[in-house]
Amino acid sequence: MSFVSYAQNFEDVMLWRALSGVSKGFYIDIGAQDPIHDSVSLAFYEHDWRGVHVEPTEQYSSKLRAARPDEVIEQVAIGSGVESLEFYEFTDTGLSTSDDAIARMHLDSGYQAIHRVVPVMSLDTLLEKYRERTINWMKIDVEGLEKNVIESWVESPIRPWILVIESTLPMSQEQTHGDWENLILAKGYRFAYFDGLNRFYVHEAHSELLEAFNCPPNVFDRFVLGGKASHSFHQLVQSRVLQAQAESLRSESLRASEEARRISEEERRISEETLRKSVEAELAAVYASKSWYLTKPLRWVVSQVHLVRKHGLMIRLKSFVKSMLGFLLRRVSLFFSARPALRSKCIGILKAIGIYGGVRDVVFRLSKNAVVKRAKAPFSEQHLTGRGRNIYRQLKQSAARNGEGQ
Repeated sequence: MSFVSYAQNFEDVMLWRALSGVSKGFYIDIGAQDPIHDSVSLAFYEHDWRGVHVEPTEQYSSKLRAARPDEVIEQVAIGSGVESLEFYEFTDTGLSTSDDAIARMHLDSGYQAIHRVVPVMSLDTLLEKYRERTINWMKIDVEGLEKNVIESWVESPIRPWILVIESTLPMSQEQTHGDWENLILAKGYRFAYFDGLNRFYVHEAHSELLEAFNCPPNVFDRFVLGGKASHSFHQLVQSRVLQAQAESLRSESLRASEEARRISEEERRISEETLRKSVEAELAAVYASKSWYLTKPLRWVVSQVHLVRKHGLMIRLKSFVKSMLGFLLRRVSLFFSARPALRSKCIGILKAIGIYGGVRDVVFRLSKNAVVKRAKAPFSEQHLTGRGRNIYRQLKQSAARNGEGQ
């Protein structure tokens, strides 16, 4: 299982480098805050470690109970001399504190605080409460009150292997360890590492762990970012991930639009094909009907009247005569073609009387000029049913649109 870092400043990476050989270890996180974001303990929790979270704020205590039901949540402040103290809870931040001066600084910066009174427990009491467990690491992050916490550790002989103590003033790089480091060193601890925000100490009983702090987190630690920390590394990765997601959504939107256009075009094509088939079916039904057959003479008369109006009576009479001659010639031709012996005798008689050549030329001219195209009765919507007329008009409109689009 790879190691995923969630901590704000890679504190979990440094601790894991020193303690990865410990199976199912134990920790105490004083000032634990959120169970996921900027959490130092979450990576260890995922590797089957368990521990105690000390968190005086109502917001983060509730989150910890929900996310870590198999761990202990101590909703107290760590200190000495009093049973309770006034606490400034700045929700959704890691700035909550009981220090009046620091709270005032945050209030002047525009943060809103909830005033609470929380119980106080000494560090001696806390350590003794869990003396049956080996404490592999303990973190102290109490927004400027680290000295108060350490001063309440007087009598208990319990010594966590590694201490991680925030050693700068809130929201600054000004170091504060000069106020309390002597108390830590006096308990047998050796300074191991400073990461710009925290100081790491290793107890002399486990001095072999000091070597793990000889350099900052690096590629050989083989960790990956969990994406839940507030440091700039994560923000850069998150920004690029969001950009990639936005680009993917744009591409997906274009593909969806193109697919919708294709489907719409296919639906239009199917609709037009359906209309065409419906019109063809209607026309086939009309042509097969008795009314169409019985009105054939009437349609012919109507068409002839139309042609007379268009071309004049004489032209139509000449055309009619040619049509009739053509009809008679075709009938005579068919008659003699079916009777070759009679045809030969007639040709012989015509040749005997010397008129075969003239008759042949006349027949040829007449047959050439008498072939007249038969006018087809014009189509009328009146031959269709009401539904057929609607379909026919829709088909004509669709054909017109297609013609305009080409």
